[in-house]
Amino acid sequence: MSGQKVELAINLVKELIQSGQIRAGDRLPNEADLAAQLGVSRNSLREAVRAMQTMRILEARQGDGTYVSDLDPAGMMEVLRFAVDVSDSRSVIWYLELRQLLEVATVQETAIRRTRPQLEKLKDIQRSILAENDPETLMALDGTFHDLIAEIGGNPVHAALLKVVSAPTVRARIWRQRLADHDYQNIRSEHEQILDAIEHQRVDEARHAMWGHLNGVISWVRNNSEALANPVTPQ
Repeated sequence: MSGQKVELAINLVKELIQSGQIRAGDRLPNEADLAAQLGVSRNSLREAVRAMQTMRILEARQGDGTYVSDLDPAGMMEVLRFAVDVSDSRSVIWYLELRQLLEVATVQETAIRRTRPQLEKLKDIQRSILAENDPETLMALDGTFHDLIAEIGGNPVHAALLKVVSAPTVRARIWRQRLADHDYQNIRSEHEQILDAIEHQRVDEARHAMWGHLNGVISWVRNNSEALANPVTPQ
């Protein structure tokens, strides 16, 4: 089947959604009627619907037809997770650089918007980080710290994208620890700088601290690309 015909069918269905003729939560017309309406074959439409289900634009309900999803951008962004999860050592650096840009933008908003209760939650996480020595637990707490910063930033799409692109950062830090016996004191102190800037709402300092926090990992990955291509297997 021609990929161009399937792509055409996808674009035509998307136009129906974008124009408001079909809205989030609506049931699609049956296959024969919709194919006729769009001027495409039923086979092309069927493949297009399958592809759009994978993208979480459409969802099949057993015995009830196909519906437009809630079109939640955060949910649809999860489609990217597979590509990130199977990324190799060459592409890890690209995801790290993207994460750095997103985190810097997010921490800026967090420093502006944060409330006292939100700040206390960040401090609680940081206290746990300071008291923890197990590498895997530290990485989980680090993720929680960053997730909360993104949540406070107030943009759920931004936060969802950060969750997706953060996976290679975690992997890189695990590799770094195994290959270089990395001291996690740096992570603790860098978090302190970020937290202090957020607490006192010093936006430029928050941005600078976050940039530096992630730049250490990026620099290490750039300098150890050959080692990352053959990561150490834990004993």
